[in-house]
Amino acid sequence: MNCNYFPIQGLNGIKLCSKGTIITWVFVLFFVFTCIAAISPVSAHAPANTGSNEDISNATIIVNPEKSYAIYTDLHQSGEAQYYKFSMQKGQQLFGTVQVPDSGSMVMDIVIIGPGIVSSGNVPPFIEIPAGSGAMVIEGTKPGKPTYEPFTPQPIYEVAHFNLTVPEDGDYYIAAYGPGGGNYGFSPGFLEQFTISEWLLIPISVISIYLWSGQSLALVITPFLFIVISGLALLIFYQKKSGKRWGYRKWIVLFSGLLYLGGVTVTITQTIHTLLLTGYSYGVLLTLIFIVIPSILGIVIIREGLSLTREKRSVPLTGLLILIVGLLGLIMWAGFIIGPVLAILGGTLVIIYPMKKNQ
Repeated sequence: MNCNYFPIQGLNGIKLCSKGTIITWVFVLFFVFTCIAAISPVSAHAPANTGSNEDISNATIIVNPEKSYAIYTDLHQSGEAQYYKFSMQKGQQLFGTVQVPDSGSMVMDIVIIGPGIVSSGNVPPFIEIPAGSGAMVIEGTKPGKPTYEPFTPQPIYEVAHFNLTVPEDGDYYIAAYGPGGGNYGFSPGFLEQFTISEWLLIPISVISIYLWSGQSLALVITPFLFIVISGLALLIFYQKKSGKRWGYRKWIVLFSGLLYLGGVTVTITQTIHTLLLTGYSYGVLLTLIFIVIPSILGIVIIREGLSLTREKRSVPLTGLLILIVGLLGLIMWAGFIIGPVLAILGGTLVIIYPMKKNQ
């Protein structure tokens, strides 16, 4: 196998293979990811927003009642509830969980409201119940040791769950309330389904989840900024040492690769943070996919970006490879969306406007 070496000083021990071999490996990694995602038993949730849902007439509508969603929000105060509406048919499954950021958070309770529900428990007086509906109270319990969520990653402190086969056609509601104000997460549904936009925007949602859990923005983004800034400094040093001027296309490509690697460091630090709370979980093997593959893709982009000083005839193939890696980066949640978008832009520019030798 014909291989060459990473040309940055200090990284000479990293062996990277010829362009044709790299393209092959990129498609192999994509195939592996697709297969693992298809057979993985670990749940994933599509992100959703609540709006103002403090009264039943403005309940957050869950359009697909069996689809798995993740809603991260907050209860403003005691004596109020937030409502979620499910339009369901007899025999469908009303399923979900309620979680909080940590073991010291408030313990949420919920009420399941709807036609055919056998009323049970002490329903608080501020809970709205439509005429002809029953209300079932499910009391929350103080969470113990959290479980590991591999896609985010994050610790899950579950306080309540529900699983009910609805007895009649009609509108059903979940009312969530607690002894005080505070953050909570609501995850209705059990079918892992994503629209394209839901999947692609998960990296942005992840940042808001970390902030919801009580982490500071500085703690979340510091590893990312460290990799990107130090990487830029290293590339500027290498450019000056080479004595050549790099064009904007080359810088777009190289910067996108640094964003890939920066995103990986955030995933690594959050994984370590979560495992310290949850202990080892087999779910970390799934998280490793979102660490290893974006790392490889980031290295490939930087390697190909540096290769843009080669002769003109090799540039279109380089641009195509960068564009493909950009598309794969979107699928793998690499570089907080910006990295893959820049890689796609850079690859396209390299294809359309080939660079001259030594540019």
